[in-house]
Amino acid sequence: MTILLGRRVRRWWRGKGHGVHSPFAFRFIRCVLRENGAYYASSELARMDNSEWLGVLFRLVCEFEPDEVISTGLTAGERCAVEMADSRTVIVSSGERDRIVMKCRGLSVTVVRDVLSSRAHWEDMKSGMRCGMTFTNGRVGIVVPRADLPRQDFEINF
Repeated sequence: MTILLGRRVRRWWRGKGHGVHSPFAFRFIRCVLRENGAYYASSELARMDNSEWLGVLFRLVCEFEPDEVISTGLTAGERCAVEMADSRTVIVSSGERDRIVMKCRGLSVTVVRDVLSSRAHWEDMKSGMRCGMTFTNGRVGIVVPRADLPRQDFEINF
């Protein structure tokens, strides 16, 4: 019981950026994953189903400015969030159903929509990384495989 409680407290603490030493991870957590401010699309996204997830996806596209978003089975809301974030982004329907891959300037940021149902695949992705960071809230996982980042995993609330 105390281990579970300690893990929840650490996730809450890290989710606010406390104890995160990497400047990239701190800014990513505070300004992308946990951003509370209003964006130009916030009111429209708030009216859609699953608005919290759509807000995160919107901010991810704004952050990484991908040339392409590759996924099979984007919902109408996800497609709308990507298009509102950057209308120049090309949406390609291919790849695996549970993932969204953002191709941007030599970097492929991967978003795993449902970490719980693809836990083994998520763990394989993490173990195969030599550099870069992963962020998860237990439901959604984000892989940022940048060569200039140390290898770290973050469990946070977003």
